[in-house]
Amino acid sequence: MLRQSFAAGLLLAVTSAAAAQSRSAALVQTARGYIGSGDLDRADTALADALAAAGYVLDSVNVFVWRGILEYKRGHEDLARQSFRRALATRQVRAISDLDQVAPGLGDVFDSEARAYRVYPNSELEQPAAWRAGPALLYPSELRRRRVAGHALIRAVVDTAGKVEEQGLEVLESPDSAFDAPLRRMMLATQFTPGRSKGHVVRSQIDLGFNLSPPAPANPTTLVTAAREQLRLHRADSALALTTEALDSANQATAGERVFALLVQGAAWHVKGKDSLATISLDEGVAGYRDLTSRGVDLAPFLKRLADSIRIARRGTRAAPPPFGAVTVVGAADEAPVLISHPPIRYAPEMQRLGVSGTVIVEATLDTTGRVVPASVKVIQSPNPVFDAETRRVLLASVYRPARVQGKASRVTIRQPITFAPY
Repeated sequence: MLRQSFAAGLLLAVTSAAAAQSRSAALVQTARGYIGSGDLDRADTALADALAAAGYVLDSVNVFVWRGILEYKRGHEDLARQSFRRALATRQVRAISDLDQVAPGLGDVFDSEARAYRVYPNSELEQPAAWRAGPALLYPSELRRRRVAGHALIRAVVDTAGKVEEQGLEVLESPDSAFDAPLRRMMLATQFTPGRSKGHVVRSQIDLGFNLSPPAPANPTTLVTAAREQLRLHRADSALALTTEALDSANQATAGERVFALLVQGAAWHVKGKDSLATISLDEGVAGYRDLTSRGVDLAPFLKRLADSIRIARRGTRAAPPPFGAVTVVGAADEAPVLISHPPIRYAPEMQRLGVSGTVIVEATLDTTGRVVPASVKVIQSPNPVFDAETRRVLLASVYRPARVQGKASRVTIRQPITFAPY
């Protein structure tokens, strides 16, 4: 007979009294007795009846474990493994001690199957999982501007291939919730050396701490110079990304560097066919250049040549004023929204024939993605009702960079002038 203490350890108790007294549990107890006495056929029948009578998950787990023991005693190791896997798949059992007292090697059979399901703590590892290679944290731009720093703690499960399992990944603490998504992306892209137990690679839990500090400001001149090279290579998107980074307040661009960045940014928008955005950047860049030269600021020769060439190129080619005027926030925002794109404006043929033009002022609410909330559009001032429907259509199809309050994208109400002229 099996030792009583061992038998008691293998029977997986359930929490409710009803389960403890279930017919399935009684049949498992009977099967255990048959296995202990060597009457394996009767044990087989008792376990089949126990599974049919199982009313709780742990009832089924008891049956699967003892079925695995029975099959191993019969010399059917594959069937034993299959039964153990069924027990492990319920996530109700991870380890069973003293199995080798039933039959030598049985404990190793169970453990080899359990490794795929079990998450090992460091205390049971001879070699903990270790960071091998991974990307740097992509510091959120708003936190970089605010110089937010601090400590982050992450808990993760590293699988047998050394990759972090997404389901078990937790950010336990961080200085700001805006770090959570970049931390998760960094961890999921990182390769670890998997943990080892008894010479085998296993799934293991790790806790990692990170001291987060914003990167040093980038050199705006270097960024814009790189953007000009990207434009030369016909890579306007890369040029825009570099000029946007150069203009980020975290990089502390000088007034001259801002002019340089805006002029190159305007050129990049023009290459992409976004002439309204190109006009905004170029107008601001040229205005900044004029202000600096009027104050006698000594600018680098290459910047003077760039600004002068842009000013000359724009002479005589300036069309009517851009259709979208400066946006005004109704209320307060740390950073006002900025128009990114809008569809072509359809100038009504009858208005063209009559030579009617003018500016419509429309009020609307922008959501946190920079889109106009349809029900919020309201015409405040209009030179002619014919323009109103087109104004609504154009505004609803426009996209803005969202307003920001305390570093976060925020919902705001704006007033937007839209000028109708024969463009």
